[in-house]
Amino acid sequence: MVASRVLSASTEVALPCVRAFEVVIADVGDALARQGATLIPGHGGRVVQDGQVVGTVTAWEPGTRVTFEWRPAPWKADETVALEIRVEAIPDGCRVAFEVRGWGGLLADDPSELAAWFGSAVLAPIVQAVSPRGVGDWLTDRRVRRPTGPWAREVYGNPTYHIPNFLLILDRIRLGPDDQLLEVGCGGGAFLRRALESGCRATGVDHSPEMVRLASAQNREAIDQGRLTILESEAYPLPVADNSFTCSVMTGVIGFLPDPVAALREVRRALRPGGRVAVFGATAVMRGTPAAPEPFASRIRFFDPGEFAELGHAAGLVDVRVEEPDLEEYARAAQIPEEALPMFRKKGGSLLLLARKG
Repeated sequence: MVASRVLSASTEVALPCVRAFEVVIADVGDALARQGATLIPGHGGRVVQDGQVVGTVTAWEPGTRVTFEWRPAPWKADETVALEIRVEAIPDGCRVAFEVRGWGGLLADDPSELAAWFGSAVLAPIVQAVSPRGVGDWLTDRRVRRPTGPWAREVYGNPTYHIPNFLLILDRIRLGPDDQLLEVGCGGGAFLRRALESGCRATGVDHSPEMVRLASAQNREAIDQGRLTILESEAYPLPVADNSFTCSVMTGVIGFLPDPVAALREVRRALRPGGRVAVFGATAVMRGTPAAPEPFASRIRFFDPGEFAELGHAAGLVDVRVEEPDLEEYARAAQIPEEALPMFRKKGGSLLLLARKG
């Protein structure tokens, strides 16, 4: 019988220890949240899942380590393991190490089951994570599909190269003080910030908790004034009432949706009769450009103008039309650097669907 089992892993990163600790703990918290658990960091912190405390912070040394007393089996309260995350300085960076001590008691009566657990629950996810699909999916989710982390906060807080798209849409939908705007996939709230200058009221929806927090911070004054609501939700179903909005916008979102027609049907439900719709997407001309590089390009759906228009018709919208806009004038208005302007002259790369609810 093995008296004590240790499960460990480590990696080296070119970051100061304090920064590496912050990033790791933040992403552990985000990953746990996706599994329905809540990490409460700090001295006396804990991890709660399904209303039960599954882990208690027993040491909290920012930039150095955090340890937990972990309870893997609610049905066996006396079974505990020690879980530790350590950050250690090395030349040119730090080593981040993870260790679980004393694991395996629940499976100790059958060594083959412990080996099977290690293979399927530990090794297989690591192999998948470093596979081409796993790496591409992780990067796509983190950067564009469900933005998370410092890079995403910086880019989506001030998305310079998206502003031409925003200006085009605002030029077409002509918001005013009487409008109630719904933005699906609002990201960090940059489009909402510009839209609210019209005097309209608005609701933004995004499925990234981090983008919801960022959009709320970026538009705090409008929220406090009761002019803006930010909601965490998928694109369908939307957590809004029928016939609530006069206008709805999606920009750079529809190509990532598994069922874009379902999303547009939800938009139609949320709109008042006569409500306007504007959806910005892309054709395959953009594949491999700075606007749609790999691995994102392999995970986004591109449309031709006919396919794009058919989305609107299939969702029950009327007066559907599709533009292939030249964005150069909007790029100049957004003060895009001169050397980047050729990206916005690509005729046939961008698509704008305009429609309304009948």
